Amino acid sequence: MRATSWRFAMEAGPKNARPVSADEAARIIRQASKPALAIGARITEHERLMDFVERLSRAGITIIATAHAIRYTSERGIPAHRVGVVEATNLLTKDDWEGFDGKGKPDLLIVFAINLDLENQTFQTLKNFSDVKSLSIDRYFMVNATYSFPNLTEEAWLEQLEELCQKLGV
Repeated sequence: MRATSWRFAMEAGPKNARPVSADEAARIIRQASKPALAIGARITEHERLMDFVERLSRAGITIIATAHAIRYTSERGIPAHRVGVVEATNLLTKDDWEGFDGKGKPDLLIVFAINLDLENQTFQTLKNFSDVKSLSIDRYFMVNATYSFPNLTEEAWLEQLEELCQKLGV
């Protein structure tokens, strides 16, 4: 599968994201020992997105609510850590950080619904300054992530998120 960046002329250097399907993303998440999902301000762009967050939380994925997303996790009773995306990214680059629960830092950061430019910078920082793998489940291919959904229509993206949750058993 070949994918191009969501932004015309975006080049990430010699190391680009590997495009993945929902099935492959589920395998990557299951193989991670401490996956975390960062959500952001774009979480309100579609009414089903918080449903997916809730289901992914039930799959044992730690939720990081950036921007005002904490409001929506709190309203639904989804346990989440309130941390800015820049702060979370910086913490993930520290080898001695013990994670949000004090039992080790996440080894996989899954991201969606964050401002796309900020999301790209998060992936670029993790790619260059940490051993944490990253997975974009946004509808745009993120060339700096370790793994990313390809560019998708909104309908296809929602289908991929649904399939991802089903493959994870939630």
